[in-house]
Amino acid sequence: MTSTTDILGHQTILASLTERLIAGTAHHAYLLQGPDGVGKTTVARHLIAVAQCESPGPQRPCGMCGACIKIEAGTHPDVIEVHPEPGKRNIKVDAIRELVRKAGFHRYSGRYRCVLIEPAEAMNPSAANALLKTLEEPSEGTLFFLVSSQPASLLPTIRSRCLSLRMAPVPTEELAAWLAARGVPDAPQVAQTAQGCPGRALRLTDDEAWNERQQAVGEVLDVLKSDLAGIYKASDRATKGERKAWTAGVEQTLDILEELLRDATLQAHGATTGLLHPAFQRTTEAWSKALWPHGMGRCQEAVQAARRDLDAYINGKTLMDALFTRFATELGAARSVR
Repeated sequence: MTSTTDILGHQTILASLTERLIAGTAHHAYLLQGPDGVGKTTVARHLIAVAQCESPGPQRPCGMCGACIKIEAGTHPDVIEVHPEPGKRNIKVDAIRELVRKAGFHRYSGRYRCVLIEPAEAMNPSAANALLKTLEEPSEGTLFFLVSSQPASLLPTIRSRCLSLRMAPVPTEELAAWLAARGVPDAPQVAQTAQGCPGRALRLTDDEAWNERQQAVGEVLDVLKSDLAGIYKASDRATKGERKAWTAGVEQTLDILEELLRDATLQAHGATTGLLHPAFQRTTEAWSKALWPHGMGRCQEAVQAARRDLDAYINGKTLMDALFTRFATELGAARSVR
């Protein structure tokens, strides 16, 4: 079972909530929010183990009592996890209705009934509305942990009923040391690229995931090289279908553009190390010359505007058209450099 010392970062949140859970003064619903891979689900599961641990001592979870053993095995009757069905992106209303039904039962043996919903933004509107009443008037001893990388996508009424916990990225040096201790090659570069998210860093150590990320960067640069018709076609492809089906891909594109702008900014100041995408150093060097200083700011604002539009449910193709055309205009001939 994961101990507090095994969790990278978030020690203040862990210490505060552990104290409240042991004292019986915890809030009934928490929204753990932060970047993908920062450790939200790991922290939520650890806190659930703290809540259910039967040890009378201060060291919780103990990992040895009956509750801890059941949690480790995934068989504790008072711990309920809700996720999208395999191969699906959404949490359907039937899953939340079943959760609400179970949450109304008397607890079997646990100190609390603990509910984990991950990712919370996967709930469709009907599912979210089905959860509202239970969040407003939870059964005694019921704790909710909602995990989200896209909290703005949640209904405001859901967010308002939860105590939000913002989980910050881990410092790069700390993450690099953690990776190196696990034998990860080129740990400093992986930590830089992961931007403080241990889960993302571990995924990047997988050759296939790393190659997919590099391919995604190349695809973004290919779009920027296109003429206007090509850009519009790419925007259309990127935002086809249900919004929840393409949101993650659009967010990845925004992340990649921000990372390339970061590298270009470093190079504009003469840096040649610490780049997130050293394989595309020639490209970002051309960007630095074309954009610095004012174009860099306009491109950064375009990415932020796209994020705001995404959160505000603006049409996906419209926001991607605006984003790509702004970058293409600002970069000029530099958008063709690879």
